[in-house]
Amino acid sequence: MKKINFKNRRILKTLIEYILCLLLVEIIVVIIASFKTVNNAKNVETATLTEMSNINTAQVQDEQSANKIRYEILESNATSYYIKINLKTQTVKIYTLDENDEYTILIKKMTCSTGTYTPTEGVFQISDKFEWAYLVGNVYGQYSTRITGAILFHSVPYTSRSKSSLEYWEYDKLGQAASKGCVRLTVEDAKWIYDYCKKGTKVEFYSEDDGDYSSETPKKISDYNEELRGWDPTDPDPQNPWLEYKK
Repeated sequence: MKKINFKNRRILKTLIEYILCLLLVEIIVVIIASFKTVNNAKNVETATLTEMSNINTAQVQDEQSANKIRYEILESNATSYYIKINLKTQTVKIYTLDENDEYTILIKKMTCSTGTYTPTEGVFQISDKFEWAYLVGNVYGQYSTRITGAILFHSVPYTSRSKSSLEYWEYDKLGQAASKGCVRLTVEDAKWIYDYCKKGTKVEFYSEDDGDYSSETPKKISDYNEELRGWDPTDPDPQNPWLEYKK
């Protein structure tokens, strides 16, 4: 058997090292390519899931969730207010902060109707909000804002979730105690609190005959025709027949 000389051994060693280097480079290239493929697949999967999530969110988002987003946006930009309810004068007063960060600036007064179980004193905080709330007596209230427990700010009751089903005889009682316990307001006033008084806004109840009544008492509507009196005259809904009547 012929022996391999030293020179041939060196050439063979070099050739083997070269082949091993080529194999190593190829393995590295394959690993990098695989890594990129996995990353691309993950990116595509993430993008697809995100797109599907957006589509599904848009498809399943119902009226309540849309309203929640709406008032959360409003609340995040809301001015801080303090609300006082005078059971003697049936008046709701809205205060905002002065330069000393005290609630002394009166910006709004509303005529209301409180009732049998309305707190006569104490300070509470606004929590939940509902564009429509199911109330005691199988009726509904627009723009309802929870004060405490079952005590809410809301519109005068409706017999159904229809803006044309207003209990007009109850609307005429605004300015006097008439509810089971909630604080009834016109739609315009209930909506203002719903839109601009954020969660955590303090609400104080008290009774004092200070003679400070709301400057604008809601008009009586029982004597108007059925089409008109079925709606709250202050409701900003474009379908409200009072808008055309006022013109």
